[in-house]
Amino acid sequence: MPGYILHETKSLVVIATTETRNRKTGDMIQVWILRSDVDPVTALKQGSDRRICGDCQHRPENNGSCYVNVGQAPGTVFRAYANGSYEHLPIDRYGEVFAGRAVRLGAYGDPAFIPQKVIAGICATADNWTGYTHQWRKNAWLKQYVMASVDSIAEKIEASKWGWRTFRVSATHEGTVGEIMCPASQGKTTCANCLLCNGVHGMDRRKSIYIPVHGSSASKFKILA
Repeated sequence: MPGYILHETKSLVVIATTETRNRKTGDMIQVWILRSDVDPVTALKQGSDRRICGDCQHRPENNGSCYVNVGQAPGTVFRAYANGSYEHLPIDRYGEVFAGRAVRLGAYGDPAFIPQKVIAGICATADNWTGYTHQWRKNAWLKQYVMASVDSIAEKIEASKWGWRTFRVSATHEGTVGEIMCPASQGKTTCANCLLCNGVHGMDRRKSIYIPVHGSSASKFKILA
């Protein structure tokens, strides 16, 4: 899986892979936020995934309803990284990789843990992008780039008051005022063609998005009060 290291510390690495087989997203560069010091499966078992996922309620030590199977794609990317397969890509070369492409900010992990200058550099050169953050209460700077990831109507209302567009996980197939169901989840299009989940731009009148809880751990989902 061809890719580049965009940011690296002793505990975290941000990697962009340029090819994907994800039929829902379509042809998008995938940006992964991973632990750099431990593989994704071990990180979940230790609870050290908090470094890359923050306080997301879908983490295993919360209710464990995350749809991502970390032993698959995240594990593959980590192993390639550990084997030295990815070169570092400086910001002044982002145009070589991101120009003309759509980007998924957070194929795994939360974009709030990507340095602001890295996200700004990606979005300044890419054609478009999508992304979601559970850390929206602490990272207002992200609202121009990604959606506030919320898990209840109450959270949606709160985030909307703070100026965010939202992406809500729902226990049902019913939306609320100002929402539409994710078109890609219905097979109507791909994320690469839809691109509704790219934050707030100016006097943005676009709908927010909701998606029924999905994945092998969907039964663990708990609606927040």
